[in-house]
Amino acid sequence: MKIKKVKIGIFASSPSLMGRIQALSPQRQVHIHLNTQGLDDAIPIAVEMEREGIEVAVGRRGTAHLLRENLRIPVLSFPHRSLDILISLKAAAQAGRRILFPVFRQEMTGIGILEELLDIELVQRIYRDTSSLEKAITRARRQGCDVVVGGGVTQQIAEAVGLKFVEIRTSDEDIAATLDNAVSVALAGREQKAMARRYRAIIDAASDGIVAVDPGGRITAANAAARKALHIGEEEALGQPLLKFFPESPIPQVLMGKAPIHDRLGQIGKDRFIFNHLPIVLDGEAIGAVSTFRDIGNVMRSENVVRRSLSAGLVAKYKLTQLVHVSPAMQEVVDLGRQYARTDSTILVIGETGTGKEIFAQGIHDLSRRTRFPFVSINCAALPEQLLESELFGHEEGAFTGSKRGGKPGRFELAHQGTIFLDEIDSTPEAMQTCLLRVLQEREVMRVGGDRVIPVDVRVIAAASRDLSTALQEGKFRADLFFRLNVLRIQIPPLRLRQEDIPVLLDFFIRMFSNRQQIEAVRIPPAYLSRLQQYPWPGNVRQLKNFAERLVLNCSLKCSPDMLEILYRELIQFSGAPAPAAWQAPTSLRVHVREKALQSEKTIIQEALENTRYRLSRTAEELGISRTTLWRKMKALGLD
Repeated sequence: MKIKKVKIGIFASSPSLMGRIQALSPQRQVHIHLNTQGLDDAIPIAVEMEREGIEVAVGRRGTAHLLRENLRIPVLSFPHRSLDILISLKAAAQAGRRILFPVFRQEMTGIGILEELLDIELVQRIYRDTSSLEKAITRARRQGCDVVVGGGVTQQIAEAVGLKFVEIRTSDEDIAATLDNAVSVALAGREQKAMARRYRAIIDAASDGIVAVDPGGRITAANAAARKALHIGEEEALGQPLLKFFPESPIPQVLMGKAPIHDRLGQIGKDRFIFNHLPIVLDGEAIGAVSTFRDIGNVMRSENVVRRSLSAGLVAKYKLTQLVHVSPAMQEVVDLGRQYARTDSTILVIGETGTGKEIFAQGIHDLSRRTRFPFVSINCAALPEQLLESELFGHEEGAFTGSKRGGKPGRFELAHQGTIFLDEIDSTPEAMQTCLLRVLQEREVMRVGGDRVIPVDVRVIAAASRDLSTALQEGKFRADLFFRLNVLRIQIPPLRLRQEDIPVLLDFFIRMFSNRQQIEAVRIPPAYLSRLQQYPWPGNVRQLKNFAERLVLNCSLKCSPDMLEILYRELIQFSGAPAPAAWQAPTSLRVHVREKALQSEKTIIQEALENTRYRLSRTAEELGISRTTLWRKMKALGLD
């Protein structure tokens, strides 16, 4: 790509300097804008040049200083080397011994050496603009100075007051080097602008509002979404305090504490947003901060999309490591699942209801090479035959009354390159079994009402709640489909055959539901837990989870031996299991007093409090009385 010429504005009031600049500029890719003004007279012209697109400004020392204070573009100055000053002062010494040397804003040091070397008297006068320079030269003329050394503006004033003038020499090499530096600075500035434009495009493309501030809380950048939310324009925002538009912003605290604030609900006008505020820290100091915010409606819509994806079964939510167990039988099955995950072969999972067949299927998918692709599940017993066929294989537009416009892909298509889980495969109608057999053999599907086959690459995991050999003998399941499914086999043991898992599962579920309700976890007495281990649990882990939830919710209101007994009676009532002997509740307070006649009631309560670390609910449970009764007795006995 051809590079455009660099636009440089040069302020040179000296005719000789202008001539040499014009001679050197054609050798470079520059477009020179020359002007003869200097010092403060150059400022308005330079501002206009900047508005017209000048990329770099160049001038002598004093002019360059003043331009830097008034322009936003880079400003370079022609160098004043010591050798150049020495040569210029030597030339001035031929015109007079007393030499005026005007200096911008501060005197030069070490001039005594020059006076000694050249046998001259060097008079320094500080100036800050054209007016002060004119006064300095006029005063020096009256004080007997013979000659003045300086630049173009100095020359014009010296000639006006009748004082001899010698221009400070600037070599051609220095002029050329300054022009080259100006080109480099301009090109770097172009790249910086391009980068800033790219970054601006990136943050403007973000749907979240993004605002950056400096250490004082003033806005340095705001993307389109932020400007829209704050109802401000791009130029209006820059340099303004963020608190002016968002008074409730915690940005001052973020800058002071140098700690981020995440997921805070806030409001701008009538609109509500979720905010994140992060400090920008360099060398331990906050040099700014960034606030991002998203409309709460967008957050809720995004959450709904995720929920729909999860509920549709397109994502595996569970891992084999999440299976809670301690029994060797269960560990053996888990290890088998890990081995099977390394293959692509079809797996048949056998297990009673509630044993976690789908968790196993998702865990195997998670460990397989297909983990990055969809996990699609379908319950074959939950849908009638006609709807099941459409769900599994999809349908074309117009295939049946109420069919979706444009057709709909089936579960096998959705699971392409991933895993499909066919739950309760033993409940599949015979006609559908034939269709499934073809898909397993040919690895292709045909939509309902379609006339073309669609190849699919899926790993099939099927599950049944009973041994399919019985269904084969009854003629309810095709033998050829069984042989296709029964390549790898996993048999999940029921909960009654792994009683050692019941305590750890119950503890896990109690803690889970207690945390969800934000209450203290219930403690199960050992005798009660032993009875639960003897119970057959026909619903397996699902039934145990449901019981744990009822246990937590009921005992959070009133946890007593009677309540535990009621829950257990309900458990065996609905399962049809025989009722074992009633569980013996803890001994009451009166029995404690009779057995320990030598101890007072106060001593007994005091010991119970110490044993439970002064937790009133547990103390009341241990003593077999209500919390209210315990509190009343403590007050009467003077126990604080």
